[in-house]
Amino acid sequence: MKPLNYLERTLIRQQGQADCGVACLASIMAYYGGHSRLERLRELSGTDTQGTTLLGLHQAAQQLGLDSEGLQADSIENLKTDVSGPVILNVLIDDRLQHYVVCYGWDNIAGFFSIGDPARGIEHYTTEELTAIWPARILLTLTPNASFVKQTDEKVAKRRWLLGLIRDDIPLLAIATGLGIVTAGLGLSTAIFSQKLIDEILPRHDTKRLLLGLALLAFLLVARAIIGYLRGFLLNRQSQDFNNRMVNRFYGALLYLPKSFFDSRKTGELVARLNDTSRIQRSINHITGAVVINALVLLVSAGYLFTYSAWIGLLSLVSIPLYGGLAWFFHKPILDGQRDVMAASARTESNYVDTIQGIDVIKTSNREPFFQEITTSVYSFFQKKAYSLGLVGLRFSLLAEATGALLIVGLMAITSLLVVQKSLQLGEMMAILTLTGTILPAVASLALTNIQLQEANVAFERMYEYAQLDPEHPAAIPQADFTFSSLTLHDVSFRFPGRPTLLDRVSLTIHRGEQVALLGESGSGKSTLLQLIQRFYKPETGQISVNDTDWESIDTPTWRHGLGVVPQHIKLFSGTLLDNICLGDTIGEADDIIDFCRTYGFAVYFEQFPQGYFTLLGEDGVNLSGGQRQLVALARALYRNPQLLLLDEPTSAMDQHTEQFVMNLLDNLRPQLAILLITHKPQLATTASRAYRLINHTLHVYESEVLPI
Repeated sequence: MKPLNYLERTLIRQQGQADCGVACLASIMAYYGGHSRLERLRELSGTDTQGTTLLGLHQAAQQLGLDSEGLQADSIENLKTDVSGPVILNVLIDDRLQHYVVCYGWDNIAGFFSIGDPARGIEHYTTEELTAIWPARILLTLTPNASFVKQTDEKVAKRRWLLGLIRDDIPLLAIATGLGIVTAGLGLSTAIFSQKLIDEILPRHDTKRLLLGLALLAFLLVARAIIGYLRGFLLNRQSQDFNNRMVNRFYGALLYLPKSFFDSRKTGELVARLNDTSRIQRSINHITGAVVINALVLLVSAGYLFTYSAWIGLLSLVSIPLYGGLAWFFHKPILDGQRDVMAASARTESNYVDTIQGIDVIKTSNREPFFQEITTSVYSFFQKKAYSLGLVGLRFSLLAEATGALLIVGLMAITSLLVVQKSLQLGEMMAILTLTGTILPAVASLALTNIQLQEANVAFERMYEYAQLDPEHPAAIPQADFTFSSLTLHDVSFRFPGRPTLLDRVSLTIHRGEQVALLGESGSGKSTLLQLIQRFYKPETGQISVNDTDWESIDTPTWRHGLGVVPQHIKLFSGTLLDNICLGDTIGEADDIIDFCRTYGFAVYFEQFPQGYFTLLGEDGVNLSGGQRQLVALARALYRNPQLLLLDEPTSAMDQHTEQFVMNLLDNLRPQLAILLITHKPQLATTASRAYRLINHTLHVYESEVLPI
């Protein structure tokens, strides 16, 4: 087993509640000198909001050059005698929470197991303690093979990415730093003037010099205030520009990530990542402002103190190792606390979003008390983490203030003794104490800089993890000359990583001018097949061709430009009916949209809305019925002038009259495009050119006129 500091350095901390499995896999890769981003591992392992299966970790490891095998130990003694490298253990926390940790091995001398917990860090467990949390005795062994690639860490890349973000701000930051230096220098004027006032001006009753000195001091302090205002204005401007630029870049990168990314992330967690920009911005302001100013205050003030007495100067410098030692001692507890608070905060936001979005179900089921209890529990956990971090901060503040008090008392004792011995004048003593009052806060702030940077680093890691993911496809403008003739799926199989096969050797062909129906039981994979056609996922095996050519030759924007889709779960955005049909420039296209609705027959339904086409639909179309939502979705799909129309239960919430309107419309449109219709209603399938049924993950062909009910 390698040294403890190596284990601590290579242990990867989880970014979210469901990341423990992939964090353990990343830790073992780092242990052997490799590297992979957590989001890449999430994709390969099929990690979703509920976590990762052991099968998913096994499949991901194999793709990364690691020989992997899932085992069940006869007893915990197997970990002591039969395991030569780090392994992943599936443990149970508090007798109910599934969790993954890395077991690095057994220390015969110390008598404990070294366990890497991605949520808590390196911990040591006795045989009894590990037995208590490892009841199933399930583990995953991982060893690198010839295809395992060792990589250096990404510190340089991360630094380059951050510098790219602040490069445009460097002129403003440089000016703000210069103004900060001037502010720090002017801050010494009070100490110098107080010394001259007590030792020279007042004893001599020099009124003229007193008035001149007061006027000069007032001028310097007002100038300091004005410069401070200008510096604050520049930093405020930089903060606005930086946050806008960072959020735009991060959110822009987010929108182009594959759909599988969003399947495994909660909305609240993504929102929390966007809010992390403020932490990074605070650190930038702290470095360019407080750090530079405090460092200058320390150097100038300490140097000035040495002119009075070497002992006084040395005593003031003693504060540096004292405060530095405190910061080092509290570094890990504060960093761990910050991680826990961020993770708990993201979980709390996710719970809020999830609960509010499901308010209909909660009310219909009379489950308000239950969900209130869940929310209270989740929020209490967040507050518990914040409370624990607050206690650590209070302990640090107590020791820091006690250290500062002892230093001040020591300086007062030395300076008082020097005044009694007439080696120091009273005014000089007051100046020394004034300067000391600026040195100690400056040293304390500098000592805390590392903690502030670590907080920003946690936030930066969380954002960088997403921002550096590969986009779903290269940016491209859809080709206007693309014409769809046919789509063929041949022996296509698919499964989500870490999950059983969902589609098994599926073959399907659809031509322009045809309507093909697809039936099957709930959960049989019908909607997943439509998502494969939309290129949200890639098939595991098999071939897909468009117009008898490999569909990979057609770029994704062009392919999707030719699709019209009515999904099973329809998303409507806050805005007007027009906004939700065109999803674009409503003002420029309003007349075209209205003409389209009248041509296709939607006007009969839409013009009955309270404000017609300008009716606000509310968040997620809360003001519409299920049938109206499906009509809006169908209008949205057809307004794109698609060549292939994908419909997933498009009439399931409609009344008979509206459903007949939709079926007549589709029948009229059939010669112009291809239609793939998913339905549970055999009577709708009878109008199709051909019909298929998914049975046991395999597609079977049925003639529509003899389609069984």
